[in-house]
Amino acid sequence: MDDDGSIFKTIEKGGICMRQPVVGISYKTYVNTVDKATELVKALAEVATNEQAVEKFVFPSLGVVYPVAQALKGSDIAFGAQNISPYENGAYTGEVSIESIIDMGGTHVEIGHAERQHIFHETLDMIHLKTKLTLEKGLTPVLCVGEEERLDNKEERKDVLKEQILTSFGDVDKVLIPKVILAYEPVWAIGKAEAAEAVYVHETHEIIREIVQEAYTTEPAEAVRIIYGGSVSKDNVHEIISHDDVDGVFIGRFGHDPANYKQILETVKQVKRKG
Repeated sequence: MDDDGSIFKTIEKGGICMRQPVVGISYKTYVNTVDKATELVKALAEVATNEQAVEKFVFPSLGVVYPVAQALKGSDIAFGAQNISPYENGAYTGEVSIESIIDMGGTHVEIGHAERQHIFHETLDMIHLKTKLTLEKGLTPVLCVGEEERLDNKEERKDVLKEQILTSFGDVDKVLIPKVILAYEPVWAIGKAEAAEAVYVHETHEIIREIVQEAYTTEPAEAVRIIYGGSVSKDNVHEIISHDDVDGVFIGRFGHDPANYKQILETVKQVKRKG
């Protein structure tokens, strides 16, 4: 929650409450040693100093979450887990409990990434359990949604995204919806040379907000933040986020270079400040 007890992550801008922009990074399992992981996040924290206008989080490889947590102490970069067990604790061998992430000071959980679904056969019902647990424990779910193939027909795209979003939310209390960060990641653009075209991204973010509005009314729809992930770079980020319904970006491989990260962060801050 924010300091005033609100679950809405907003900032004051000209007397009007605006959604706080977000820049997140996932390192998947590319950076897996303590030395490399801590060196990298310390460099991120250094270039991100005094950038409080933008919410920042990193998802390190699960094996190095604790040393990353220690390395980020005193910075304003949050951290979390790329995955958690759908159950708080119990006989679930090999799973990562949300209790451990909380104990380390984690605040965010990545849920439902396409790789989790395709490689590890994660279902929407399981994604719902993880989303609900994360919210109930007071952490921020970064819920990944996106279509498998490019769908130029808006109604077809909306149907696919609607099933993902509403099944993942399930019976989550409506008042908790604004706490979620929805990460739109079209599967067909993940890891590719180019991101999805900006006009396609903008249109899809409008669709996603419309889905939330139709299911949960205007207030949570206006409060929930929607970020784009899928081959985001310093070269395309300006065009991607130049739309009211795009609240930030979720970076992959382009976040391995702190200089790229700094430029992306500054671009998001500048564009959203002007917006």
